[in-house]
Amino acid sequence: MYINVILSPSLGKTTVTKNERGEPVQFVALLETSQDNRYTDEGWTLQLWYSAGAEWQEAEFTPSNDLSLISGFDESSDLKRRAYRLDIYHESIQPLQFTLRFKPEKNSPWIWIKEQSGIADGRLIFQKNYAISSDQFQFDSLFKGTNSNLAIKKASSDVSGTDLYVVSGSALPGTSNVALGAPLLLENFYALVKLSPSWMGPRQGASHFTVDRDAVMAGYVRSDGRHVVILGISGVDNCTTFVQSSDGKIILKTRNDGLVDEHHRAIVATGLEYQRTADAAFYQAREIIRALDIIQDNQDATSWEDNDGPAPLPAWYQTWFDGLAYCTWNGLGSELSEEKIIAALQDLSDNGINVSTLIIDDNWQSLDDNRRWVQFEANKNFPNGLAHTTSEIRKRFKNIKHIAVWHALLGYWEGISPGGAIDTNYKCTTVKWHGGHDVHVVDEPDVSRMYSDFYKFLVGAGVDSVKCDNQAAIDEFDDATVRQRLSRAYQDAFKLHSLKWFSRKVIYCMEHSPYILFRALLPHNGPRVLFRNSDDFFPEIPSSHAWHVFANALNNIFTSHLNGLPDWDMFQSTLPEYAGFHAAARCISGGPIYITDAPGQHDIALIKQMSAVTPQGHTVILRPSRVALPIDPFIAYNSNQLLKVGNSCGTIGGSSFMAVFNISGVENSELISIDDFPGMLLVAKYVIRSHRTGKIGGIYTQGQGKLIRTTLLPRDWEFYTATPVFELAQAGAEKSFYFGIFGVISAMSGAAAIAKQSTKTETKRFMISVTLKTLGTLGFYISDLASRDISNLLITISGQVIPFSTVKKSAQSDTVLEVDIETAWNELGLTSGWSNEVTVIFYIE
Repeated sequence: MYINVILSPSLGKTTVTKNERGEPVQFVALLETSQDNRYTDEGWTLQLWYSAGAEWQEAEFTPSNDLSLISGFDESSDLKRRAYRLDIYHESIQPLQFTLRFKPEKNSPWIWIKEQSGIADGRLIFQKNYAISSDQFQFDSLFKGTNSNLAIKKASSDVSGTDLYVVSGSALPGTSNVALGAPLLLENFYALVKLSPSWMGPRQGASHFTVDRDAVMAGYVRSDGRHVVILGISGVDNCTTFVQSSDGKIILKTRNDGLVDEHHRAIVATGLEYQRTADAAFYQAREIIRALDIIQDNQDATSWEDNDGPAPLPAWYQTWFDGLAYCTWNGLGSELSEEKIIAALQDLSDNGINVSTLIIDDNWQSLDDNRRWVQFEANKNFPNGLAHTTSEIRKRFKNIKHIAVWHALLGYWEGISPGGAIDTNYKCTTVKWHGGHDVHVVDEPDVSRMYSDFYKFLVGAGVDSVKCDNQAAIDEFDDATVRQRLSRAYQDAFKLHSLKWFSRKVIYCMEHSPYILFRALLPHNGPRVLFRNSDDFFPEIPSSHAWHVFANALNNIFTSHLNGLPDWDMFQSTLPEYAGFHAAARCISGGPIYITDAPGQHDIALIKQMSAVTPQGHTVILRPSRVALPIDPFIAYNSNQLLKVGNSCGTIGGSSFMAVFNISGVENSELISIDDFPGMLLVAKYVIRSHRTGKIGGIYTQGQGKLIRTTLLPRDWEFYTATPVFELAQAGAEKSFYFGIFGVISAMSGAAAIAKQSTKTETKRFMISVTLKTLGTLGFYISDLASRDISNLLITISGQVIPFSTVKKSAQSDTVLEVDIETAWNELGLTSGWSNEVTVIFYIE
């Protein structure tokens, strides 16, 4: 017999609640069993076992006939579902630990959920009044055993409700450690550690702070509900500062590449929400770097923040990373040639996949036998030169708007070929790296000139963007003075000349060196760039895929504060078992989307769920407005918990997205709170739509305790959209209905296709206008659609009435009207003219 019990608040994790003392804590349980069992509904008993540090107590759930609190998008008739409720009056200020047991009838033995499913106890911590009041918070209430040589200075915070401290101390040449102290009241922590010189990734733990590698940042929640973030500052005074651990203490580990004593710095921020606490720390870090004149700003440092430049009106401004891209790396392999690239693009075109950007990855350059760069021009597999290749591509494939090429920061993986054209034309030097190995590189005086000449060559060859890889190589020189001398030379040259020649249309790769993160990417003083957010996509390693998505989601806690968009890497649309998993991750990420399909191997339906076609015929992705963030940063990998990643689109009160991934090897379930959706307004009403099933939840507002039942098998995923709805009623009318616009529901993040919308009340009807960035299937929510005759609806596109054949009620939900805008556009023979938008007007009584 199948038995699944789902509890809210969840087991296996810590939940922070703001319940005042004396207010009950509401527990909700959902029991699911197979239909073909011999037990009656009345026979089941569920009990909560809980403790606040004293003796364990039991409390019995009460069956509830009201399932309206829980929405489920899988209405499988194979399962029988029963809801239960329990209110616990918890007077103690201590965290509440709890688990669950159940039995199908009175004389049956108890089944403990931990034994049945392996799910650990849950913990509930209460945000205390003193934790909420920052006036009562001092630095010594955060840590015990802080080294007395550290200078602690309180700083003003740009984020309301947070407190900031700048921690500094003397750093001798070389590496030194100093104790920040043992975190007090630590409940759970996360850290982003250096997995390699090039990449960072997440770690989590509880009770005792310990990390196995150097961390670029760490955060934890205390048992009083307050969050703390520690961020080491790098790129200042020749110092790189990490967070480490020793016997439960947080250690600041600093590498000083200078020849004299310098000062290391770290930021400690504390607040009531993990995201806002991290925001406060990064804003302060940016101010420190700017104040110390590390970056020479040519304009106000905030002028580019969250802005790609002035957008032409009334059309939406399409940037180079808004187009669907194709990357050659996994799809075409290392034996790259002009013939292979053109054949792959022809294959894409033949299958109706019109990518906007081509990334020519590694192995186009001229190299010697030791993986060293010889000259600017492409290798013999491009017999007529790089310029011929790009010219042929642009001539044959008009959809290609941007062509990027790959190169390494030092030229190639093993540097410059001695005696080659580059070595001859620029001053080069041989230095030690990787523990005593020689590498030949362009030396400091000529780095800028080499980059200028190289990029001038690329522009002349028809290239308008670059992917610069192996950037953390600057951290791998053995000698500190070499690191100090060459790091700045290469980073400054790359930044300056990519701005000059490509307007910063660049992708940073293998760039998780703290020096690069803080020096090149933290300041918001130029156009937004793209940067790789984690280690590579490895199609041949099944175990890597869930980790890849998990690592990217957690890394976004750091990278969401940089001046660019995180690139979650390319993937293949026909990847066995995990293609949809990766696609959902890219759609929620807020970053670019690249496919790297092998010729003839495409999942067209999946690609269409990630992209749409503009009225001008360009294939674009539908990016949310922000960078995605994990809903709970303390969820560990393979911990029998679902990974929830949130994002939103539009202005305040727009649609909210949540992608959910099973990153464990077993089936997992959760009752997801509506309150977990980011960016929702307390006063607004929303409907939740499942992309996988097309089903709609009820009408919700935040703070009502509504829950979404989600059960995912291993490798499974879901993508939810919370869409605002509003009540429509004529003056004096007794009846009303709710109306909302989902956007292009044929795509996962289709709400991002909405450029603007408005509603006007006319004498006997309402006029709803929606302007879209793309074509596709437009979805409307109409609460009373089931009772309406759709032949009475009037819908126009660009002023013309839409063919009735393109309008239908959804087969998945009786409250969703589907309008096939793309088919209507083509049947009516419409053209875009100067605009890259399409306006649909809906008249409804």
